[in-house]
Amino acid sequence: MVSLFFKNSLILLTSTKTEVQTTPNTVKQNVEYAPCRKACPAGINVQGYIALIAQGKFEEALELIRKYIPFPLVCGRVCFSPCEDACTRKNIDEALSIRALKRLVADYENMQREKKKPKKMLPTHSEKIAVIGSGPAGLTAAYELVKMGYPVIVFEKSSYPGGMLRECIPEYRLPKKVLDVEIDYIKALGVEIRANTTVGKDVTFEELKRKYKAIFIATGAEKCYSLNVEGEALNGVFHSHEFLKDVTAGKQVSLGDKVVVIGGGNVAIDAARTAKRLGAKDVTIVYRRSEEEMPAHGKEVEEAKIESMKFHFLATPKKILGKDGKVVGIECVKMELGEPDETGRRRPIPVEGSEFAISTDNVIIAIGETTDTSFLPSEIQVTKRSIVADNLTLETTLPAVFAGGDAVTGPASVIEAIAAGKKAAVSIDRCIKGQDLRSGREEKIVEKSWVSEETVLEKKPRQKMPTLLPEQRVGNFSEVELGFDPVTGIREAVRCLACGPCEQCLEKEELCEPHEIFVIEDECIGCANCEKTCWFGAIKVEKSIAKINPFLCKGCGTCVVECPELAINMKDFTNENILESMRNVKWDGEGNPRILVFSCERTSNLFPNPTQPLRNVNIIQMPCAGRIDQTHVLQAFSLGVDGVLIFNCNTKDCHYGNGSLIAEKRTRQMKKWLKELGIESERLQMASPSLNEKEGLNEAIDDFLLSLKKMDINPLRKLA
Repeated sequence: MVSLFFKNSLILLTSTKTEVQTTPNTVKQNVEYAPCRKACPAGINVQGYIALIAQGKFEEALELIRKYIPFPLVCGRVCFSPCEDACTRKNIDEALSIRALKRLVADYENMQREKKKPKKMLPTHSEKIAVIGSGPAGLTAAYELVKMGYPVIVFEKSSYPGGMLRECIPEYRLPKKVLDVEIDYIKALGVEIRANTTVGKDVTFEELKRKYKAIFIATGAEKCYSLNVEGEALNGVFHSHEFLKDVTAGKQVSLGDKVVVIGGGNVAIDAARTAKRLGAKDVTIVYRRSEEEMPAHGKEVEEAKIESMKFHFLATPKKILGKDGKVVGIECVKMELGEPDETGRRRPIPVEGSEFAISTDNVIIAIGETTDTSFLPSEIQVTKRSIVADNLTLETTLPAVFAGGDAVTGPASVIEAIAAGKKAAVSIDRCIKGQDLRSGREEKIVEKSWVSEETVLEKKPRQKMPTLLPEQRVGNFSEVELGFDPVTGIREAVRCLACGPCEQCLEKEELCEPHEIFVIEDECIGCANCEKTCWFGAIKVEKSIAKINPFLCKGCGTCVVECPELAINMKDFTNENILESMRNVKWDGEGNPRILVFSCERTSNLFPNPTQPLRNVNIIQMPCAGRIDQTHVLQAFSLGVDGVLIFNCNTKDCHYGNGSLIAEKRTRQMKKWLKELGIESERLQMASPSLNEKEGLNEAIDDFLLSLKKMDINPLRKLA
């Protein structure tokens, strides 16, 4: 054993501490979620897949997303992102581009020449399930049920599956070739889709009830409400669903120069933006409430403004004006807002004598949609607008028949429909097995975050989604949002604060592996160095003993190095483990200086592997560069290494917040120690390349190699 002394401190090159053998503590399922995951109707492990993206592990991130939803490509484009509204980061600078990150990994797979095909799920149950409707709710239920081992048949009245995703979301938001990729994946799993099959016409509901053990109704809301005003039957008046459906199907739809769209929802915005692309020069959206009360998503409204849409708020049509059977204008009346109605929005009230006219060639009515219930038996209770189903189980008034999505809620978002499909699958599985449909499903999910109002964090700008310029959108349906490239996506992902409980803990119901951190309580002196260091608030000193909250710990290891008593350690990154790794490296002769690279595992994963075999270079990955201390560096030199390179995150890209800053500070201090010990300080270097430097690791090693060759190195190998 070799001991090196410096300023009355004894640094042992081989740890004399006894390693404490621990096993992961089994913890009771905890429903504490990060705010983003709690806000997602489908409960997607947002924090988990963003952490994987930050490591450049796109394939693993996509695999995690598909555990929760079958539509990563779709949701990455059209989801209204309630997760972003809840993102803790928005309280510091701007919310993460969570939707764009989901799209990134899905697009990345989709662009590969050989796409990963799912393994077909062979049925393990004999009971067949019928799903009516192939929109997001129906296909999600089928996706979940086929994974459970049920044979599932989806009945779709249209020629192609997809429901409202195909028929109503315009091509500039969701290209149909992208939707087809998602549906092909679902079909490859084993879901059978029977197109051109209308329930009530080609097959009766009673037949389905006899042949299938359970039925899920997911027919959406596709019947448009009428204005019920004079002139609605004039030539040039369209209802939004039929208008969008015809355009999406490639039918010729002729519009004049001026178009008025009635309504304030997302469908109204889609109709207006579509009309603009069809050549309308002047598009006006008329809405009876103020902009603040518009149900349309704010981002879509902003995009409409960018594309020069006009808005006329606090107005509603009284009649559609015509000449020779053709629309020439619309007469409206001004409105004022009264008391809130059942939706919580203020009720619009006509202002007497405030009528005015708008000249127009076309009117598109987009004031809401309802569900077609004509094919259902009388045992299933319905309202004027939707099917009645239990909020928790989605069971209708007819046993073993379930309903969800827009058919129950009315027009909502894609992610809400997906959530309904997931919920229906659980209920159907329980129904077939004779289990209680409600038991254990009302558990409260608590929002949990280590970030408080007092937390001071560095501001990092949100990466902006590249889009087509407004003038590039005219006369075509090219996709407006262009998506992130991998480097931009990784840079955005590392902005994540990992503010909630560790997602791996919640997933596995046990403490993190392999970076589990533990405290040897008999050795702890309660100095609180660890507490001051932890960026995540995962370690607190209680009654003079450091305690680790496993749901907040991210496994970076910076606290381990700060402990003066070596009372904190990592299960798979103890000093003894690290030393053993260094002892086991292989060197290729004497041709080049021996270089040992300590690398943050996240950072090294982001760069390409060295293209040529590196002579006399060995890389040891650490969870974070903040885990590297003077012991490891001095051990490396005592084992005969000529140079040590620490490969660190660029500060703005560090996933662990202050891990890179801690590593930089320690490196500066270690260079001073080396000089005191008579070792050339330049034999220790740190590289912190930007993510834009695609060959950062190789270039850093090459530069370090050249600098070592110029030195008159006095090897310390004789100490080993």
